[in-house]
Amino acid sequence: MDKNIMIVPAEEKHLAVAGDIAVVAWTAIHEAYIERIGAKMHDDIMDGWQDRKRKGIEGALMSGRGYVALVDGVVAGFIAYRVNEANKTGEIMGNAVSPDFRGMGIGTMMYEFVLGKMREEGMKYATVTTGLDDGHAAARRSYEKAGFEKNLPSIEYYMEL
Repeated sequence: MDKNIMIVPAEEKHLAVAGDIAVVAWTAIHEAYIERIGAKMHDDIMDGWQDRKRKGIEGALMSGRGYVALVDGVVAGFIAYRVNEANKTGEIMGNAVSPDFRGMGIGTMMYEFVLGKMREEGMKYATVTTGLDDGHAAARRSYEKAGFEKNLPSIEYYMEL
């Protein structure tokens, strides 16, 4: 049976599910962080990351440039972006697809949708930031599939004092 997939502006009623999807998606990232910096440092520095992630996603989705992907009326993913008028650049912010709906092309649909919105707003460039760790590997593949090909590698260092 074909699924009815729609991308619609985010509403308050979508926020709890989007927050749940975000926490699931970022859990793998935080597991990679723990592997790299150790559990103690991770817990000390990033304690409460789940609540901060939920609040950040809520803010991005309610910014006027936040969207959810609905599959048969169920929130399957979310995406938000912002624009910088000065340099005509749009930036994809938090985005994720629920594990229950992966493999359906929803991520690609969401990227194409917001890239189109950026073009409509007169943006000339699009950016997205992600990590180089194993926890972000799926995100990197997804961005490359969407057509992002140029990048500026970066790394963040930590130390105990």
